[in-house]
Amino acid sequence: MSKLKIGVIGAGNVGAAIINALVLRNIGKELILFNRDKEKAIAEAMDIDDTIPLLSEMQIKATNDYKDLKDCSIIAITIGARQKENETRLELLGRNAKIMQDVVLNLDKYAPEAILLIVSNPVDILTRVAQEVSTRAHNKIFGSGTVLDTSRLRYQLGKELDVNRKNVHVHVIGEHGDSEFAVWSNAIIGSIKLEDFPLEDLASLEDLKNKVLSVTKKRAYEIIQRKGYTNFGVAVAVAKLIQCVIRDEKKIFSVSVKANKEYNLHENTVLSLPCVIGKDGAENRLILTLTKEEKEKLLEASNSLNNAYKNI
Repeated sequence: MSKLKIGVIGAGNVGAAIINALVLRNIGKELILFNRDKEKAIAEAMDIDDTIPLLSEMQIKATNDYKDLKDCSIIAITIGARQKENETRLELLGRNAKIMQDVVLNLDKYAPEAILLIVSNPVDILTRVAQEVSTRAHNKIFGSGTVLDTSRLRYQLGKELDVNRKNVHVHVIGEHGDSEFAVWSNAIIGSIKLEDFPLEDLASLEDLKNKVLSVTKKRAYEIIQRKGYTNFGVAVAVAKLIQCVIRDEKKIFSVSVKANKEYNLHENTVLSLPCVIGKDGAENRLILTLTKEEKEKLLEASNSLNNAYKNI
C-alpha cells in the first residue's frame, strides 16, 4: 500500500473537484479517478492534468476498473444516484444504499487495506451502510460529516466577532443536515469562553448564536439554488481529511463515525462527532461534555438517523 496513492470514486462535480483540490494542494503523487463511465473520468483527468506543469509533479489515472485502486492508502467515495421524478427521499436512499454496498464490496476485494472516506449523501447513513457491509475495522471507514459545516460556522462567527476564524474553536455535530447543531457550551475564542468574550456593539449572545448557525445551515441551500450543486467547499474539506490520513497529522475534525457508547445513543448509530484523524482513519473518537439540551439534540438526531437506516 502506498500512502501517496489516493483514489476517488465518482467523476461528477464533487469527485472531479476533489481530484483538483488534491492537485492544487500537492496532496499525494498518484491519483486514481474511478468512474463507471470511463470517458467522463478521462475528460476530467485530462482537464486537471493540464494544470500539473504549473504546479507539482503528479500522476492522474482515469479508470472504470476496481483493480486500479489496489494499494491506495485512502479512497473517497462520492457516487450517488440522482432523484427521479416522483421518487421519495427514502426510495432514493434505498438506491444509493445498494450502490454503496456494491462499491464497498468491490473495495474489500481489490483495496482491503485502504481507508474509506464516505462523501456521498446522506453521509451519516451511507457511512453506516459502508461499515455494516465491509470487513474492515470501523475506524477505517468514516464520513466527511460536518467538517464543512463546522468550517462555515467558524468563519461566520469569526466574521461577527472580528477575529481570525483559526482562533474560533467550536464544533457542529449530529446529523449532517437540518438537525445539526453547534456545541456552544464548548465554544472558545482563542483561550476565552464564548460566553465571556466581549461582544461590544453586537447583538446579544443568543442572537449571535442563532444568526451564525442559521447562516451555516442555509449556506448549501443558497448555493444549490443558484448553481445547482455544491462542490468546491466539500472538495477542500475532503482533501484536508485525506491529507490528515496520508501525513498522519492527528488533527481533530467532526466526521461521521459510530457514536461512542458514552453518549447513550442507539447502538451502531453513525453521526458527526469530533475525532482524531491520522494514518489509521478515525483513530480516536473524542467524548464531548454536553449540556442537557445538547444531549437531547444529539439523541433526536440519533433517533432520526436510526429510523431512516432501518427503513432502507
